[in-house]
Amino acid sequence: MFGDRTITGRNAVIGLGLALVAATAAFGALLGATLPARTGLEEITVLGVAVPVSPLTLAVYGAVAVGALLIPFGLVVGILSRFDDDAM
Repeated sequence: MFGDRTITGRNAVIGLGLALVAATAAFGALLGATLPARTGLEEITVLGVAVPVSPLTLAVYGAVAVGALLIPFGLVVGILSRFDDDAM
């Protein structure tokens, strides 16, 4: 019915990373929608730049922040996975 598709480790890790980025963006959008009404906060300062608090800006901020942490981690894991344990 579904064919002979198999999920490799690399595809599973990439899928999980994308799911984490999407979940963080969704949480950021929810936070951006509710935070101004609950606290009156209208802008935040990130690295010296004032950013208005809105669902879009906090979704983008969350996705970029988590992506910026996951991409180097994924690259390191990818490089280390190329080494064979039997070579030692």
